[in-house]
Amino acid sequence: MATGQGDTETDGESYTRRWEPRLERLKRGWSRYTEHNIGVLGLVILGIFSLWAVVPGVFAPHSTDWIAYLGEPPIQSRLTAEQVRSLPHPPAFGDPFFAPLGTNANGNGILSLVIYSASNAMYIGLAAGLLSSLVGVPLGLISGFYGDTWIDEAIQRFVDVMYGLPFLPFLIVLVAIRGITTTNIIIGIAVTSWLNNCITIRGETLSLKERSYVESAKVAGASDTRIIFRHIMPNVLPISFVFLAQDAAGAVIAQASLAYLGLADFTANSWGIMLENIKSQGYIFDAWWWLLPPGIALMLMAASFYFIGFSMEDVTNPQR
Repeated sequence: MATGQGDTETDGESYTRRWEPRLERLKRGWSRYTEHNIGVLGLVILGIFSLWAVVPGVFAPHSTDWIAYLGEPPIQSRLTAEQVRSLPHPPAFGDPFFAPLGTNANGNGILSLVIYSASNAMYIGLAAGLLSSLVGVPLGLISGFYGDTWIDEAIQRFVDVMYGLPFLPFLIVLVAIRGITTTNIIIGIAVTSWLNNCITIRGETLSLKERSYVESAKVAGASDTRIIFRHIMPNVLPISFVFLAQDAAGAVIAQASLAYLGLADFTANSWGIMLENIKSQGYIFDAWWWLLPPGIALMLMAASFYFIGFSMEDVTNPQR
């Protein structure tokens, strides 16, 4: 019985020894990250948008179906001619209704639309950024590990071809051919945004594969797959997280650009669609309360991803 207890304690000590250095590295990394005020600001902004995306009803004063003067559905009456002429209505704080950022031409509250659109932007940004990393990181690892071989040459020539494709026109053509859905927009953005990941990860891998621990793994008989994904990949993941954040910001802006051009899923709530609506209905110079909030929200979300990415780059490359 005593032996069993001793074995348990030994196992616990072994587990602690194995994980304590990793936890210590995480603590040091977080400490360095919090020294960057811009990175902390990015996390705060992204945290607010995340809350909007997860529980929008807690923050939005109304649902997206709310209409000025009439209130929440089911709607039992129609807007009068005078009420229709008053739309889009500037900010109102209880008289004749509550709309802190005013309404659009349909009478929907701008603040509610902005909050409910956060989930769409977060979904597209994170999904496109993750897909970009899932393509670019493995290809960069393989290309760098087999540098100066036909495998590396084939991957790099494919990258060169993809670099020759103009980003936004390619997205427009792809979405127009496959259909205007959120999924197709994410795929289109990911297809064109993994290139920088691949090039940078390849360069890092070319350097890392010459390190002594990689040579030792080869001598020990480790397979190429194990060396790539066990010994090299953990050392390039910090850089890949930087590009994931940057790709997410680019995806948010690209989706808004497509929506502004009319190539978006208009059944979903989106900041880009809000901007397209104000343009198409001709209120750009007349309804600042409709124009500015979605534009500011887009700017802040993209900026938060960039802030996080830049701060992570400084943390993972302190010599810079």
